[in-house]
Amino acid sequence: MDQLEDFHKLVHLDLKGAPPRMSYYEQIFPVISSFGATGLLVEYEDMFPYHDKLAHLKAPHAYTQEDILKLHELAAKSNLTVIPLMQTFGHFEFVLKHDENRAVREVEGYPNTLCPTHPDSFPLVTELLTQIMNLHFTDKYLHIGADEVWHIGKCPRCQVEMDSKGMSTEDLFQMWVFKVARWFKKEYPHITIIMWDDMIRNIPAEKIKSSGLCDIVEPMVWQYQAKTFDLPSDLFEKYSAVFPSIWVASAFKGATGSTQFLPPIQHHINNNLMWLTVLSEKKHTKKFKGICLTGWQRYDHYAVLCELLPVALPSLCLCLRVVSQAAFTEADHDLVSQKLGFRHRINVLPFPRPQVIEQQMSFPGHKVYVGVQMWSNFVCRYQAISNSEGMLGWFSDYLRSRNFTNPLQVENILTQIVEVLDNILELKTHLVPWMQEVFFEDTVEEWIGSFVDPLIDKLNDVVKECKKQILIGGRVRDYKKAQMR
Repeated sequence: MDQLEDFHKLVHLDLKGAPPRMSYYEQIFPVISSFGATGLLVEYEDMFPYHDKLAHLKAPHAYTQEDILKLHELAAKSNLTVIPLMQTFGHFEFVLKHDENRAVREVEGYPNTLCPTHPDSFPLVTELLTQIMNLHFTDKYLHIGADEVWHIGKCPRCQVEMDSKGMSTEDLFQMWVFKVARWFKKEYPHITIIMWDDMIRNIPAEKIKSSGLCDIVEPMVWQYQAKTFDLPSDLFEKYSAVFPSIWVASAFKGATGSTQFLPPIQHHINNNLMWLTVLSEKKHTKKFKGICLTGWQRYDHYAVLCELLPVALPSLCLCLRVVSQAAFTEADHDLVSQKLGFRHRINVLPFPRPQVIEQQMSFPGHKVYVGVQMWSNFVCRYQAISNSEGMLGWFSDYLRSRNFTNPLQVENILTQIVEVLDNILELKTHLVPWMQEVFFEDTVEEWIGSFVDPLIDKLNDVVKECKKQILIGGRVRDYKKAQMR
């Protein structure tokens, strides 16, 4: 894999969830650069400092213009190229959720997809891209997204357009992307445009050529599986015949479950190794331009948070080592582990749990890493109690509803539940300030409110019910049921 020496090795920052503070970038950029990263793919969504007619799009803790300039400064110090990513078609929830922009939805009830034929859509997208480029004026690339456009040609206006011109949904997709890309290239001729490839994978080469896309965009092919890729067998030959360059994308987190706490690192290592195999097999077709290690933070704008960046930093560094060395050996595993301050090899298999947790590592955000590892242990302990013979056999919903429980068994359940509850309450007192060092307050509130507090409430309810049943003391069925409602 000699060509990997000239490869862009991008790290994806998905800011639609848990965006880090600038101080965290200052800590991690030198780290990821040292493991081979050459650039950043920054997906802002609502974290960009939109202004004027787009001011309503920015989140309460959106970065400022000074922050964006600072990000570039920090990236440059670590020799990292910055590539902004702005969705322009699908995954447009951060725009279409607002009443001000609801009219340009493709399907009125869904905020996912922009209507490509609405007269207000094009001015909206061009204003978004203009504001992005005003703060990315030194950059050489722009990613326009365009993946997973679930709804195309659904609205009456689009259907009329398609019928009048004899267009398919594929034609409509390419027409819109070409319109946006052509405008952008006229405004910023020195910028190379990248787009996700999934919406054009099954479009014949001739139709891609006739659309004009082949002359103004470069596709980025994403696949996150660990063993086999679900791609057309001739995909790279087709793209090679159509496009000047091809990018690929793997994952280091955020690709194995929307509620995942811990990245299954071995899966991500294998995913990147699979990409190395594909690149080696297809190297005759075209010089590949780069790989992006994606790190999704939500599956879409409305989803819960998945693996937090500090928790996945070991996974990222291991995966960067893989794509930089075009291999993964025990020596590579040891080197990354030691550089991140682990006394033992990084555990690449987070399940089953509970597991012994190393706590003396030194990488940026390691306290959040430790805290979430501990949290995962406690969750698994609670799940084990909930599925235990004692809980299922002597404390079922039915038995409790009839006040027909054995206090000997209930006392044992109570002891275990109280232990887990105390552990989680203690952890919360540490985890909140640890997370605040990395994230803004709204991220901390969301993570704790989504995962920790609901379990605390559930445990408190079990404790209350245990104490009630113990107080009843093992009586006849439905004892004092009427009085205790």
